[in-house]
Amino acid sequence: MSENSLASLTESMQMYIVTIARLWKDNQPVPLSKLAEFFSISPVSVNEMCRKLQENGLVQYQPYKGASLTPEGEEKASYILRRHRLWEVFLVAKLGFDFDEAHQIACQLEHTTSDELADRLDMFLGYPSENPQGDAIPKKSGALPVIETIPLTAMAVGQKATLSRMEVNDTVLQFLQQSGLRIGSQVSPEVIMEEGILLRAHAGQMVSLTVEIANQIFVSLTQTGIDSLPSRKTNEEAGAKQEEVSMMNNSQTTQEQTTTAVHKMPLSKMRVGQQGVVVSVKGKGQVRQRMMDMGVVPGSDVRVIRVAPLGDPIEFSVRGYNLSLRKSEAEEVIVEVIE
Repeated sequence: MSENSLASLTESMQMYIVTIARLWKDNQPVPLSKLAEFFSISPVSVNEMCRKLQENGLVQYQPYKGASLTPEGEEKASYILRRHRLWEVFLVAKLGFDFDEAHQIACQLEHTTSDELADRLDMFLGYPSENPQGDAIPKKSGALPVIETIPLTAMAVGQKATLSRMEVNDTVLQFLQQSGLRIGSQVSPEVIMEEGILLRAHAGQMVSLTVEIANQIFVSLTQTGIDSLPSRKTNEEAGAKQEEVSMMNNSQTTQEQTTTAVHKMPLSKMRVGQQGVVVSVKGKGQVRQRMMDMGVVPGSDVRVIRVAPLGDPIEFSVRGYNLSLRKSEAEEVIVEVIE
């Protein structure tokens, strides 16, 4: 297909068939109410456009059910999506745009990208199979590549993968993004423990995640493949690696610093201004989960900001955030303090 095949379609018509392609699941028609919600327009306007697209042989419209693409409509949608998603890859990977910004810009560029430009862009990017959000990029032929995604918890130590999607709430998503975990970034587990994963993210940044959160984060495997990857480390090796990372993050004790003392204590016993590294989080149920969702996980640096006059609550800094815990909660967090 060439760009001339879209000459008869207005930009609005192109946007409709691409949107139907995105919302079309399991060969079920896309309800007009869903399209109206997406475009923030009235169902009457959507109905008129779908009938026009049907007259052009691009959409099959079923009253009370919705709209689905005809083979010709699928072909044209694939043509546009290829350009759109290639631009998303370029804007995120090469120019550093956030995905939402890249998506908006790509919506403008997709309509003005020639065949030659799309082919050269594809080659320049190394023929990517998916956009930064993990959506498949159609091939030049229109075929969609098969992309395998797995949760972080299914990865092995040392395995590399690309972050495809994060099925977490907005609060956790903000924390993950602040920690360098963004759609399209490469990640690699450094330590896998029973309570969570220590992950190497963008620019070598280390991020600790609970099992619950790691299960909601999905990655696509890189070309190294599963079979050629190192096996999971033993608990002893993982423990040694965890200790090594904690020491690196604090840039403190070395063999030459024989006068340095390391103490373990509850977070509730730390003084204002004192810093340390979380080594364990006790407690049970929702209280423990809440603390770990806040970033209070093994390997995290903490610093006490202030303590209320009666010692409750305690305000501290972790991962760039200022948080407060009740004294009873802070007693459940064991911290390694270097003095």
